[in-house]
Amino acid sequence: MLRSAGGDKRTLLGRKKEERELYDERILGGGDFVSAILQQSEKFLERKYRPKKTIDDLIMVVASKVGVSPELICSRSRQKKPSEARAIFSYLAVEETGYPAADVARFLGIKRMSVHEAVTRGKTLCTEYALLGQKRE
Repeated sequence: MLRSAGGDKRTLLGRKKEERELYDERILGGGDFVSAILQQSEKFLERKYRPKKTIDDLIMVVASKVGVSPELICSRSRQKKPSEARAIFSYLAVEETGYPAADVARFLGIKRMSVHEAVTRGKTLCTEYALLGQKRE
């Protein structure tokens, strides 16, 4: 908001506290927009730098919950249980733990786009298998 005031800090300092808006010199926009952007960036950084569970640990958790061996999850089986386990694993690894989809695809031996599709299926399956409460330690 300093730029819109012509660079003169005195105009901002002369206002009452209720009339002042949050601003960041890197972001052009009103106070509400700036606070929304700053909150989103904090959430992103929090997720990105969260302590990660290893992929091996994560696949063991999913395998035990779903009742499928880890080898079967990494196979290209199209049966229902291994496919559901792959979707759950993909969702937890990408969305909840923060691994890149490319890394998950390499680990599973599938294409990156398949991981993105599995992530959308995995979100609903996680609630079915009650895995959403267990992802963080």
